[in-house]
Amino acid sequence: MTGTAGALDGVRVIDMTSVLFGAYASQILGDLGADVIKVEAPGPKPDQGGDIFRYTGRPARTKGMGPMFMHYNRNKRSVLLDLRQAGDLDAMRALIASADLFITNVRMGGLKKLGLGYEDVKGLKPDILYLHCAGYGADGPYRSYQAYDDLIQAAAGGTDLMSRVDGDPTPRYQPR
Repeated sequence: MTGTAGALDGVRVIDMTSVLFGAYASQILGDLGADVIKVEAPGPKPDQGGDIFRYTGRPARTKGMGPMFMHYNRNKRSVLLDLRQAGDLDAMRALIASADLFITNVRMGGLKKLGLGYEDVKGLKPDILYLHCAGYGADGPYRSYQAYDDLIQAAAGGTDLMSRVDGDPTPRYQPR
């Protein structure tokens, strides 16, 4: 529980998002009083686990607690689950069964492989709100592609627009 009183007191959110897409949405829900439980995956080494966004925005006083991660994940609790392990997947299913909202930005193919597609989750909790944040959608031709800011800018032609602003012909990312 966040301790923050708000309009969403009593609402439980299971947040299986990473980086910024989705994390910002669930941060707002936490700010409004929802009980947000962020589910993170282990990394290749014990000190590299969790959302990769933990390691951005240096300098960080504590490893894995980068300032941008801390900002967009405030008012959340966190649990580390390896969903490839049966016991951890069972724990995830129990969390979902206790929730009002499941939010994720994992590609739909990966979710279905884990048994966490919409129909699977609806079977655990029929009235759950299922929010799938997918940069390219869940069923289009690019559905299996990752969608980070730099990829979206390039695919949309945004990297080419900068030269039209300042005359430098080098394609580059738009400033954030």
